[in-house]
Amino acid sequence: MKASITSTDSIVNIGGGISARVWEGVSEKGVPFVAYIAVVQVKRAAANEEFERELNEFHKDPDAATLRAIDLRMIL
Repeated sequence: MKASITSTDSIVNIGGGISARVWEGVSEKGVPFVAYIAVVQVKRAAANEEFERELNEFHKDPDAATLRAIDLRMIL
């Protein structure tokens, strides 16, 4: 599966004291989804600094649908 995601400015607790940033995405075939990402690992230290800079540069406000309860059928 291929998808594009955009970070939002929303951070949520996903249980057990784990926080996750909320991302809005769309699959390659156009299906919208929400992802709750707690950990992202960048392979090289230099790239990590750039990744953090980009992540902190832009956040969109989450859409109203994103703020609804998580559909438990979609939890992996």
